[in-house]
Amino acid sequence: MGTNFRPLALKCWEEYLTLLGYTNVRTKGSHDQWVKKNSRTIPVWGNEKQIPAMHLKTSCRTIGCTMEELYEWAKTNC
Repeated sequence: MGTNFRPLALKCWEEYLTLLGYTNVRTKGSHDQWVKKNSRTIPVWGNEKQIPAMHLKTSCRTIGCTMEELYEWAKTNC
């Protein structure tokens, strides 16, 4: 069966995006827009302390990483 993932701290998620080469370019409404050349924009709830696992999963799919890779990185870096 699937693995249940917990929400991730906003700062940790932003560090991971920065590591992958994304930069925060603007805020549109309540979302920060993170972009990388030749990649799709990743919207991030900038006014929340934690990012829900469902949003992380969608963003990971867009980025091309897995949730397991993200949480393994977060375990050692956050």
